[in-house]
Amino acid sequence: MTCYQQSEVVLLALESVKYQILHYGQGQKFQLIAADDASTDGSQELIRAWAAENQALFARITLLFREENGGICRNYVDALRAVEGERFVKVDGDDLLAPYNLFALTDLLSEYDMVCPAFLKFSGPGNLIKSYHTYLEVVLQEFIQGNTLRRAAKLGCPVMNVAIYRKSLLVEEVYDFILQFRTVNDRACFQKILTGDRPVKKCYVNRPAILYRISDGSISHFNSPARKLHSREIGRLCQVQREVERSPLDRFLLLLQEKSAAFRASPVRFVRLFRFFSPYFAIMLGLYGARFFFIRSMEQELVDRHWKDCEIHYQHMEREVADFLRRKKAGTVFPNRG
Repeated sequence: MTCYQQSEVVLLALESVKYQILHYGQGQKFQLIAADDASTDGSQELIRAWAAENQALFARITLLFREENGGICRNYVDALRAVEGERFVKVDGDDLLAPYNLFALTDLLSEYDMVCPAFLKFSGPGNLIKSYHTYLEVVLQEFIQGNTLRRAAKLGCPVMNVAIYRKSLLVEEVYDFILQFRTVNDRACFQKILTGDRPVKKCYVNRPAILYRISDGSISHFNSPARKLHSREIGRLCQVQREVERSPLDRFLLLLQEKSAAFRASPVRFVRLFRFFSPYFAIMLGLYGARFFFIRSMEQELVDRHWKDCEIHYQHMEREVADFLRRKKAGTVFPNRG
């Protein structure tokens, strides 16, 4: 779990980890890695207290608390380097793991190198976003395979941030590539993995593994400063890829994708629409047109089958956090500061 200035919500993420272990993780051993990027809002204190109370759930707890802010990519790489097992799952401190069996997905790594589950978005106090079209890019992962996957990865691979993959794919070259950037941690990681020499076998599962928070300050919010920086980083990601690309066609597509990033960063909604003329969206449009009815049914299945369970789950996590905070206030939770 990565965290920065998320004291108001980080316990929800941790409680969702606990829920997975208690409900589906019997007989398995776990390592908890919590990487905090020098938060000053009390996040580290809360993580430490929660870890102390729940240490029996884990074979090992690794707390990586930076004293100076290193940025999203540095914090991300620090956490990845600390992973000791071959199978792992990453969750941000403002998101939650969904209520479904996560280990059924990690079991698929016996057959695949990478498993790409869906996610549902929410805002406010667990209000799930139920608009079907919101999840078009998510379900399209079912059809982004082979050469299309490789080309999409070069162009930024924007929807695979919840992917589950083998630790053995994380070689030093991948870490070095991620550390060239500030915010595009997941994208840089998957771009380097999927465009490498080794073919990667992946599958899509149309079930949410993550509940993804949309807030005013998050990268997912179009008008946030973080989003503007992120859009510029996406352009730079394309530029770096273009410099090493051999194919003239792919260099041209990367140039177009790089330029489209400026439209994504615009505060004007009309201008932002021009991002849909990028090569990546052209790929998505082609896939969408060829499989329109099937894709629509997948969007509906993703939302209709899962939104109620996920809202109930969020409310349950809120109650668990409230109970923990009451115990902490009463002095029955004692962080191990050693």
